[in-house]
Amino acid sequence: MQTRPIKVAQATGLRTWLATSTGRTVVTSVFIIAVALVTAVILIQVQGYEAFGTIGAGLQYALGSGTSIARTLAWGLPLYVAALGVAIAFRSGMFNIGAEGQVYAGALAAALAGAYLGPMFTGLHLVITTAAAAIVGGAIAAGLGWLRAAWDVDEVLSTLLSNYIIILFCTYLATGPLRDPGRQSGTTREIFNSARFTEIMPRTGLTWAIVVVLLACVGTWWLSERTIVGYRWRMTGESPGFATAVGINVKRSRILAMMTSGALAGIGGSLLVTASQGRFWTEIGSGIGWDAVLIALIARARPIPTIVWVTIYCVMRATARGIEQVSTVPSELSLILISVIIIAAAAKSGLFARIAALHTRFSSTKGR
Repeated sequence: MQTRPIKVAQATGLRTWLATSTGRTVVTSVFIIAVALVTAVILIQVQGYEAFGTIGAGLQYALGSGTSIARTLAWGLPLYVAALGVAIAFRSGMFNIGAEGQVYAGALAAALAGAYLGPMFTGLHLVITTAAAAIVGGAIAAGLGWLRAAWDVDEVLSTLLSNYIIILFCTYLATGPLRDPGRQSGTTREIFNSARFTEIMPRTGLTWAIVVVLLACVGTWWLSERTIVGYRWRMTGESPGFATAVGINVKRSRILAMMTSGALAGIGGSLLVTASQGRFWTEIGSGIGWDAVLIALIARARPIPTIVWVTIYCVMRATARGIEQVSTVPSELSLILISVIIIAAAAKSGLFARIAALHTRFSSTKGR
């Protein structure tokens, strides 16, 4: 006699939980990962390989040991910071599509500060290189935000075009006046050792730059979710009219959010130099800024989901490289999957609404 009320209460509690933001996030994540997994299985089977065994080999490469995990995370350190920067801009209603250019600008600024200042005390030198990258990236993004606030220039257009201007200008400097005369390729001088992060685990690429990333993750979450500034940014993004009505300076909030976004993207660029490459070169960005934009969209511009999705993406990239080693499936599989994930994330709301409508129609028909 007690079983039915308990089951009803449990079902009600489950529906209540699913209606919360956490529940919706979990459902969305499970749906998206399932779509990506099905897509990966199909693509691998088409190549003539046993799908789950091949994926298992790729996961072993990505997560099979402490060294593998360290190597997987090392690649994504700049992406964590850049993606959080893009998320902050999106949260304030500003679409910073210029993260790739800001990553390049930050990388070049860090390379110059690391090569032409010093050598000096390592901690101080790293602070200077990181600060230089943040200032340059922040100044660029703030300028683009000001164009929107003062002249109503569409930031999607201005930030998108800024990528080409900044990347081409950085390429010109690296192949021209700032080129390392000892190398024929388009690179700047090598930075001093005092401007490099040291490795935590040998031969993994994982350096103490992870401390900078952890500070950026915690600081971004706190700034976005626990401060008055973050509240103003959220209100500006969700309802500019309401924000203006309650006394928030919308223009100032947008510019400040863009400046913070660009500063984080610039720091992401600096990590490419100080934690990995040791100098600036013309292909240093490798699409990290674009990846940051895509991940911020998937995570709906929220800090914690952004961090989670960057981690998932890092595992996907490493798994794809592992799959490539045991098969002829190209590592670009991860790029296909991230595209599928974005489409699935965009289609999820409409799909779930259609399913709910069909369920309601079926229930009403059955009840007649």
